[in-house]
Amino acid sequence: MSKQCDLKLNEPVLSSRVVPRWQRKELEKSKSSRPNSKSNSNNASFSSQSNVSSTFGESFSGPAESRKTPCKLPSLTLNMPYKTTNLDGTPKKKLSSSLKNQNKVGTPKKLSKSREGKRSTHTTPSCDRFIPPRSGNNFENSGFELLNDEDESKDSPTTRRYKDGMKQNLNIGHQPKILNMKNKAPVPAMNLLNAQSKVLFAQSGGQVNRKASARAIPQTAWRVLDAPDVNNDYYLNLLDWSVTNYLCVALNTSVFLWNAGSGDIMELTEHSSQVASVRWSPIVPEIVAIGDYNNKVCLWNIEKQSLVRVMSGHTDRVSSLAWNEYILSSGSRSGQIFHHDVRVSEHHVATLVGHDLEVCGLAYSKDGKYLASGANDNKVMVWADRETTPLHTLIEHSAAVKALAWCPTSKNLLASGGGTQDRQICFWNAAHGTLQHTVDTGSQVSSILWSKNTKELVTGHGYSQNQLTVWKYPTMTRLAELTGHQDRVLQLAMSPDGSTVVSLGADEALRLWKIFDCETEKKTKRSDKSRSTSSKLSMNCR
Repeated sequence: MSKQCDLKLNEPVLSSRVVPRWQRKELEKSKSSRPNSKSNSNNASFSSQSNVSSTFGESFSGPAESRKTPCKLPSLTLNMPYKTTNLDGTPKKKLSSSLKNQNKVGTPKKLSKSREGKRSTHTTPSCDRFIPPRSGNNFENSGFELLNDEDESKDSPTTRRYKDGMKQNLNIGHQPKILNMKNKAPVPAMNLLNAQSKVLFAQSGGQVNRKASARAIPQTAWRVLDAPDVNNDYYLNLLDWSVTNYLCVALNTSVFLWNAGSGDIMELTEHSSQVASVRWSPIVPEIVAIGDYNNKVCLWNIEKQSLVRVMSGHTDRVSSLAWNEYILSSGSRSGQIFHHDVRVSEHHVATLVGHDLEVCGLAYSKDGKYLASGANDNKVMVWADRETTPLHTLIEHSAAVKALAWCPTSKNLLASGGGTQDRQICFWNAAHGTLQHTVDTGSQVSSILWSKNTKELVTGHGYSQNQLTVWKYPTMTRLAELTGHQDRVLQLAMSPDGSTVVSLGADEALRLWKIFDCETEKKTKRSDKSRSTSSKLSMNCR
């Protein structure tokens, strides 16, 4: 056996079967240059490899027991080919050429274009991993929903409503951020019973348009007067300003006068009952009419400080008064309106029946042709002169109507304001009884005053801002929001020159505001402007 092995090893078979590296390269080049002979060369190489394997199989064939130790042939083991079978006799998988090239030491060969394209499809991108934003995710709520195994389909309708209400109050499933300053206040529900709370949940006052007004409106009152024991009743009219610059205010059972020119204060009378309304006579400036809780109307002369006459006939308190020359109209809580001619002994000349509840607002047009009345039955009625039936019944408001004002420049234009449930200003054409447009103010409207010199108006409001609002007509843009009262504004009055507005608040305070320009100031400004232009022209002529 050893001799046979020596013979086999000494033969020059290995030298002829092992192909040097430079010959393999030459063979590869010849194969690429001759594509037609590719199959023949492959067959030749395959046959040579099979001969080599058969030779080595013959040289190492034989039983394993006869070989205790393997032969030490270092030169042979370096050139031995890989076994094509495993120990159990199954064929081995051939290694790919790419893996063989990776095992070689040295610079690896460049891949062909086809392999580069194939590998580029499987390569991973060089960028980092993607991290999604988590600002809009609510992990707490998501975790609760995953762990919640309750079947809500089996809940009763009462339980479902309870859960829905709790989710809405706790803001579950709607907004991940509780404190979100970008959203506006929620619109109040219309089925709320408490009117005051409904207004508190509403949005704040509208934005003031500073560009709409070229002049600066002072934001604070220039003077504040005390008004102790004022009756906090929306339906009463406790304030009026005379053409002789006297301010009259009713405080419980007393009536006080304040001279705006000198600043003197005088108590006119101490009534036997509470005072419900006051109104100055436009043609006899020293006469003031006072309506009380005793269902009477009294006329007082402030110069003599004496009672002129007492007119009765109402069955309930007299809460509103209006003058039309010598005719004094009075509205009562019974819903009736009386016309009194103060020149004759039989003063009661007519009765107007139309309202069902208390008449809290009365106003004559500038020419005296129409009388507007507002009441607690949410109606506005327009009465023609000396007529006992209403000409028009306006039912746009949804609350008591106390604020009434006629436009000084348009004789048929009437503005009316509603109470807490309504909160809007309506503009009417009194001649035809048609609604022109409405404005939602956001709070109770207690009084409306038109400017005597400009196309503007001011309104007094109650809950919840207790402010005075200056409007530009007809665009109805807000020019100013004047705050300062701690409680609702009960009534407004204007000075004779039209520059100052006084507000009576339920916080027992009278605040005077410089809002409008008076006519005398406008005339002086115009004269100064004309003088400046004439002086400039004269300078240019020189």
